[in-house]
Amino acid sequence: MVDSGTEFIMGTPSGINKTIGAHRDDIIHKLEPRMNLYARKLREMYFREGTIPTVKTYIDPIRERQEIDTLEACMKQRVVPGVIGARDEFADLDLVFPWRVPFNISSGEHSYVRPWYLKHPVTEEEIRVTCNKIDYHAKTRLPYFMEF
Repeated sequence: MVDSGTEFIMGTPSGINKTIGAHRDDIIHKLEPRMNLYARKLREMYFREGTIPTVKTYIDPIRERQEIDTLEACMKQRVVPGVIGARDEFADLDLVFPWRVPFNISSGEHSYVRPWYLKHPVTEEEIRVTCNKIDYHAKTRLPYFMEF
């Protein structure tokens, strides 16, 4: 038996307007603060873990990159070109690395945050870098360029 003072309304309750299957561009402005907060929490967790190794891990380059070291030539020789971005105190540094280096970097723990060390092939100067990105071929999924 239904009370005469109440009405039954079909459909979703009032006040709920959740869009199902909305495009990312429609909701990204709502999610951005949460994503930034989550990224900040992950960074804080990483720094609190204290997982930056105390032992230096070296990446030994083969040589400085020459004009003949095109991407195609490097793929054939099974080496990977890489660049260390310029800073105020030094210019860009183009180097050629062994084929295993991108795999070692990407398989390491916290590989894009931890410091890597390398020795300049000419001056033997020790340089501390972090890996910014590794570019992979779209079809073969093999690395062809690294940026530090």
